[in-house]
Amino acid sequence: MKILITLFFFSTFLNIKADNNLFNQANNLYAKEEYKAAQEIYEEIIQSGILSPEVYYNLGNCYYKKNDWANAIWCYEKSIQIKKQEKTVYNLNLAKLNIIDKIDLLPKIFYKKWWNNLTQLLTIKNWQILTLLSIWIMFLYHLIINKRRLNYKIKILIIFPILLFFISLSAYYKNNQEEAIIMNSNIILTSAPSNNSTNLFSIHSGTKIEIIDEIGEWINIRIANGNTGWMKRDGCKSLKKEVLI
Repeated sequence: MKILITLFFFSTFLNIKADNNLFNQANNLYAKEEYKAAQEIYEEIIQSGILSPEVYYNLGNCYYKKNDWANAIWCYEKSIQIKKQEKTVYNLNLAKLNIIDKIDLLPKIFYKKWWNNLTQLLTIKNWQILTLLSIWIMFLYHLIINKRRLNYKIKILIIFPILLFFISLSAYYKNNQEEAIIMNSNIILTSAPSNNSTNLFSIHSGTKIEIIDEIGEWINIRIANGNTGWMKRDGCKSLKKEVLI
């Protein structure tokens, strides 16, 4: 058993070291302006299962240097999902200046703004942990009040873990909503999931969308100004967040 544990940690150490070597190799290629070669190595690191904001950020820079704005935006968004950094937000905004669609954000009611800010305080993983933690707090509290006679003021404290549970659960599901980046140069949104339905409007590569429904190969999407329509999923690249337990 000890041998197996030792082998496990040794193999993990070797994998981390190999990924670091690849990361440094890609960085050296990027410094030499060999962006395609650097891009391939960054993508290899991501495919190995490493979720690093720096890898996504550097990969986005490779795409940016190649004027591939859609993929650059996708990479920067993925980097921000893991860790929001000023340099990534700055580069994301620069990349957005080069895309066709300049969509005005739909004004939000004050309480929706407040709720959105609250849910963005933590990552999806942290909201998941907080949800599980609040369940355990309620469970332990229930055991305590069953064994002891507690006064009203102590009993009322159960409201807080319950409230925490519902806030955490709601925020977790909000953060788990699927978004995507349009990859095709031009996509016409339709009124229904059919090629024979009415054309509504068009969007272009680099535009961020929210996926609100899905039927077969069709997805119903919403853009930043609130407009909705149907398109085929293969026209976009998902930003679905990885949930680590």
